[in-house]
Amino acid sequence: MQFYKSDLLQYISGSISDTDLLEQLTELGLEVDHSKKEKNDLLIKLDLTPNRGDCFSLIGIARDVCAVNNLKLILPKLKKQHQSLDSKKTVSVDKIACSSYLGLIIKLKSKGKTPQYIKKTLKAADIGQVNPIVDITNYVMLHTGQPLHAFDNKKIGKKIYVKFPSKGTRLKLLDGASYEITKDFLTISDEKEEIALAGIMGCANSEVDETTQEIFLESACFEPASIRGNARKLGFQSEASLRFERGVDKEIQEYAINFAAQLYAEIFGGDFSKIFKESKNHKAKKISISKEFIDSRLGTEIPSAKVIKLLKALEFKVESKRNLMELTCPSHRYDIEIKEDIIEEIARIIGYDNLPNKRLKLLASSPEDKSIEKEKLSKDIFVNAGFNEVINYAFVDSSFVQMLGLNNDSIELANPMSSNQDVMRPSLIPGLISNFEYNFNRGAQKFRIFEVGNAFTKEESWKSLAGLLYFDKSSSDWSGSFQSSFYDLRKSLDMFFSRLNIKPVYKKTSSNHLHPGISAEIKMKTKSIGNIGVLHPAIQKKLKLPEIVLFEINLDSIKLPKINSIAQPPKFPGSERDLSFLVSKEIPANDFIKELKQAGGKNLRSVSVIDVYQGKGIDESLKSMTFRLFWQATGATLEDREVDQFVENQINHAAKIFNAKLRS
Repeated sequence: MQFYKSDLLQYISGSISDTDLLEQLTELGLEVDHSKKEKNDLLIKLDLTPNRGDCFSLIGIARDVCAVNNLKLILPKLKKQHQSLDSKKTVSVDKIACSSYLGLIIKLKSKGKTPQYIKKTLKAADIGQVNPIVDITNYVMLHTGQPLHAFDNKKIGKKIYVKFPSKGTRLKLLDGASYEITKDFLTISDEKEEIALAGIMGCANSEVDETTQEIFLESACFEPASIRGNARKLGFQSEASLRFERGVDKEIQEYAINFAAQLYAEIFGGDFSKIFKESKNHKAKKISISKEFIDSRLGTEIPSAKVIKLLKALEFKVESKRNLMELTCPSHRYDIEIKEDIIEEIARIIGYDNLPNKRLKLLASSPEDKSIEKEKLSKDIFVNAGFNEVINYAFVDSSFVQMLGLNNDSIELANPMSSNQDVMRPSLIPGLISNFEYNFNRGAQKFRIFEVGNAFTKEESWKSLAGLLYFDKSSSDWSGSFQSSFYDLRKSLDMFFSRLNIKPVYKKTSSNHLHPGISAEIKMKTKSIGNIGVLHPAIQKKLKLPEIVLFEINLDSIKLPKINSIAQPPKFPGSERDLSFLVSKEIPANDFIKELKQAGGKNLRSVSVIDVYQGKGIDESLKSMTFRLFWQATGATLEDREVDQFVENQINHAAKIFNAKLRS
C-alpha cells in the first residue's frame, strides 16, 4: 500500500510530524518499507501483513493512527444523489459466496476528465490511469478499501446474477487475454453470458470506454473463500482480488458506492437510479475478556477506562458486565478471532516499548521433551563436524519430487504459495539439492549442509535429519577420488550414531535417487532408518550438477540414549597406521571393518575408510580399500612392536576371511 501523507490526513483530526508518523506506523505493525519527500508531501510505502486487509485503505490506516494519537477519525459526510432514473434491473446473488451486493445505474451528462487530485493518488499507488470512469472506482477503493466495478450498462442485460458457473468456460478479460475458468470461479453474469470474474476483473464484453454514457456501478462484499487463490490460478493478481482475498469491511459497501456517486456527479454530472441491494444480515463476532486476563498477559495493570477507550478508538463496541468486557468486533477486522487477538491490539496501541520488563521465574524442573533434546543433539553433532544448518520451506515442487523418484504419496496443497511449492515435502532431500544447486552455480567449491525438519505423506509425518556434502575434485584429498567424499560423509554419520550409542548396519540398496553402486541402506536390526549415497548419475546429468553425497535418516525411529558417565581421557599417546588391501569388489567396506576390529585387539579405538580405488593397474574384479586404524591404551604407551603384532594379526585374518592381499 503506497500513498501520500496529505491523502491520509484527510481522515485525521489533527497534525502529526513526518518522523512521528513513520515511527508509529511501524510500531503499529504497519511496517514502513520506504518513504520519500516530494515537494510539500511525503510518499509512504507500507509492507502490510496478510491479516491486515483493513489497512489496504487510507481509512483503515488512519483509524490506527488516530487510535495511537488519541485523535478522532473523520469520515466526510456524503451528499445523497437525486434518484431520477427509473431502472428495471434485478439482482440475484449466491449469498454464501457474496454476503452483500449493491448496484447503481448512472447516466452521465457530459464527458469528464480525471481531476489532478485523483491522478496524484493513483500515481502514488502505482495504479495506471484508464479513463475517468474507472479512475474514480480505483480512487474510492484506495480510500475505503472497497473495490468497485463499472460496467457499460448498454452492454449488459437487465438481470444480474452472482453465481458459480455450471460448467467451465473461456473468458476474455479487461487485460485483453483469454482465460479458461472452472466451476469454482465466482462470476457476474447477465441473461446471456459472464460479464466479470467476481472480485478479480471485468470481462471485455462489458468494458466502459470513451463512448460510454451509462454505467452500472457494482459494490459488493465477496467472501474471501470464494475469491482466494483464483487470480493466482490464472497467473496474475489484481488490486480487487488482493483486497477481497483478505476480507473487505462488510459494512462499507453503501458508503463506497455513495462516495463514487458523489464524484461522478461532481465530474460528469448525471442522473441516478435507486441502489439495488441484495444482502444477508452480518453477524458480528463477539469476545468476552476480563481485566485480569489482560493484565496477566501483558504483565502490567492497565486501567479499565484506558483499555475501553483504545478499543473504542479501534471501533470495538464495549459493554461492561461485572468482571467481564463484552466486545463486539468491528466489521473491518476479519483477523480478530480470540481473546489473545484483543491482547495484541491493546499492546500494539499502547506500544510494546511501553510495557514493563519483568524477569521470568525459573522453574525448579520442567517436563522433558526427548524429541527436542534429540533434535538439538543432532544439530550440535553436525555443526561440530563442520556442517552448516539450513532451514527450508516444507513445500516443494511435485515435479522435482517425481524426478527424484521419492515417495509419490505427497500431500497436495489446495492453495500453494507458488507453482513450485505445490506439495508437502515427503523428504528433506529436494530442499538440500536446491540449496546446493543455487550455491554451486555461484561458485561454491566445498559444501557441507544439513537440515532437521518434518517430512510428510498422506498417512503420516515424522522428524527427519538429512545432509549433503560436496567438494571439488581438484581440491579433494590426496587420492583425488570422489569415493573419499562418500566416506567423509559416512564418517560424520558414524560419529553421530556413536554419540547416540547406536551401532547401525549399512546394507547395499537401490534407492531411486541414489547411485546404485555407491549407496547404502542404514538399518537398526531389521528396521530401515535411512540411507546414504551419491546422487544418481541420471539425476545429476539432468540437473547439470557434479557428484554430491547425501544421507537422510528418520529421527523418530531413534531413541535418545542414556547419558554416559564421563571417563578420564587417556593420558598416553596413540598409534596410527594406514593399511591398503586388494579385495573382491563385491565385499562391502562395513564387513571388512568389522573383521579388522575383531582382529585388532582391545586397544583398537577406531577404523575408518579413507580411500576406495578401482581402475588402472587393478584387476576388474578387485578394488583397493585403504583403512586408517588407531590404537591407544589407558595404562601405558603402546610400543611399535605391539602395534606391529596387531597389524600382522589383521593382515592374516583379512587374508583368511576375504582372501585379501596387502598392497605394498
